[in-house]
Amino acid sequence: MTGTERRETLTRQKVLETALQLIDREGLEGLSMRKLGNILGVNAMSLYNHVKNKEDLLDGVIEVLVLQVPYPEMPDATPREELWTYMHALRDVLRAHPRALPIMATRPFRTPATLDILDRLLATIHRANIHGVQAVYALQCIAIFAIGQMLLEAGKLPEAGSEPGVNGPTVWQQYPATRYPTLHATLPDIAQWSSDEEFDFGLQALFQSIFGHERSDTDAR
Repeated sequence: MTGTERRETLTRQKVLETALQLIDREGLEGLSMRKLGNILGVNAMSLYNHVKNKEDLLDGVIEVLVLQVPYPEMPDATPREELWTYMHALRDVLRAHPRALPIMATRPFRTPATLDILDRLLATIHRANIHGVQAVYALQCIAIFAIGQMLLEAGKLPEAGSEPGVNGPTVWQQYPATRYPTLHATLPDIAQWSSDEEFDFGLQALFQSIFGHERSDTDAR
């Protein structure tokens, strides 16, 4: 394929998807317009026909991630059930892209496609009779918990070019039980720890606070 043919077939979607693939491999520190252009077989400057700048590129990567999350219409679901389903679907997508999590944690939704999702999520909060700034607080708290928990989980993965550190319980064992008796007594329980159960526990606790005693199928989980 000639350079002209590559330019003609290059699209914004292809640029964004390739940027995400690069982040998956090398982390945010490995993302550059020059490297992205090399992968796509074009001059870095030609990328600006599809994204305004690197900030716009990162906003687009968020869009690619968010649009991978299944979010079908759920007319019979309560707000609690709908948000439970969405947050688990979001978690599944982000767990597949742990090195992109810092983007999700630090950048707001800015593209029309991501704002469509944000608008729907806020409308779901409104259906629970939560309005005004309280609705914003509720949605922010849910997002902060979900992404924060995933960041902690992803922290167990080594960064590109680095070695993983020891986990918390391993550190506890290096210090005397006489000084840290509660931590040492907890070690047998840590063997039963599950990231999935931790996520469900935290999300249920948060939903109970936000939605009160609204009964849903999530209460049985």
